[in-house]
Amino acid sequence: MFDVDWTTPHLWRKTTRTRTTAPALHGDIKTDVLVVGGGFTGMASALGARDSGVNVIMLEGNEIGSSASGRNNGLVISHHSKASPSEFEASYGKQHGERYNRMVAQAAGVAFGLMQRFNIDAHQVQQGWIQPAHTEKTLARARQFHDEWKAFGADVSWLDQDEATARIGSPYLGGWMVNNSGHINPFAMTVGLAEAIESEGVTIFENSRALRMEKVDAGWRVHTASGSVTAPQVVLATNALTNDIWPGLKRTLIPFKVFQAATNPLSEDLRSQILVGNPAVSDMRNDLRYFHYDVDNRLVSGGTHTFWLNEAERGRTKLAAMLAKAFKAFGGKPEMNEYWHGTFAVVPDRKPRLYRLAPGVVFGGVYSGRGVALSLSLGQEIGRWAAGRRADDEMPLPVTDMKSVPFHSAAVQIANRMHAWNRLQDRDRST
Repeated sequence: MFDVDWTTPHLWRKTTRTRTTAPALHGDIKTDVLVVGGGFTGMASALGARDSGVNVIMLEGNEIGSSASGRNNGLVISHHSKASPSEFEASYGKQHGERYNRMVAQAAGVAFGLMQRFNIDAHQVQQGWIQPAHTEKTLARARQFHDEWKAFGADVSWLDQDEATARIGSPYLGGWMVNNSGHINPFAMTVGLAEAIESEGVTIFENSRALRMEKVDAGWRVHTASGSVTAPQVVLATNALTNDIWPGLKRTLIPFKVFQAATNPLSEDLRSQILVGNPAVSDMRNDLRYFHYDVDNRLVSGGTHTFWLNEAERGRTKLAAMLAKAFKAFGGKPEMNEYWHGTFAVVPDRKPRLYRLAPGVVFGGVYSGRGVALSLSLGQEIGRWAAGRRADDEMPLPVTDMKSVPFHSAAVQIANRMHAWNRLQDRDRST
């Protein structure tokens, strides 16, 4: 169900310049820190470790950008997946809560800062992210988010009903805006970041899937089909594609499949009425609506299916109907000429994980839909942690043992079918 045809070009890849693929691993080598997984968390971890002055090797099972990091919607957001700052602090205590809230508040700025540091062209637009509300209940929740982040010192703004509706081009009761946030072409970011960490001295091996690992005198030896890497410190940054590399690890997260689709490029007249000023938007429905423009002014959105038969045709049809309903300026259903899907990871409480699996082996990630910005911030901290520059109690999240999802197999099926129920909940109150 969660397999991705990563070899077929999709919109983000079509609009990104090509990069020479790194070679596959052959032979047996050693390093200080080994990172398994070449997504945003893995590359940021490699960068954090390398910036700490150690030698780093990274293994990617397919090619850079082939998984969730290169196939998502591209929203770069400084906000938790569901919790408010006070709720996060209540869950993890004042020390970790404040530290993590600070990282989240700065996360989008860190992401855009990496693009500036390494001159990465990811079609980045930092014109803010708007979260509008469609009911009185969600409006109150939006106000809570705004007020708590403002009190924390984050750069946020409140939008009343008229301003939210005018900025988005769709009727909402109001909402809030995180001003340091925005959107990117995520595949272009993966390509640029891979080149950046290579220039910093990280060695990347692509098409080199980690198959198993064993404890040895020098630390850990991770085997691929044609070689191995031995290192005293290993970062597992496999997220939704976690397999059996570590016993039980894949049962700590829930893979979740989504699709993206895009319109043809919109005219200047339509852009003057829809997403005015080019912000990123995702609302507060149970069946989320989210939008932004790409570099050629296509409107990009997404969703998921209960069943994936004829997924592309059904996905385009579904999103065309949703966009026509959301944006009256279209005057009917827009043509959707791009479609692709991907898989990311969620957990029931929507809070990222940091696990020490054994001495010298750590796992970090699982962002439940907020991965672009948070992975680039948390990943660098994970790399510093693996390199010995951060102690457990200095990390932005508590370091724990693995936490398996109860009734994991059932939870995976329920999570990937919940959107049908979410649509029913939204039906009587949607705009």
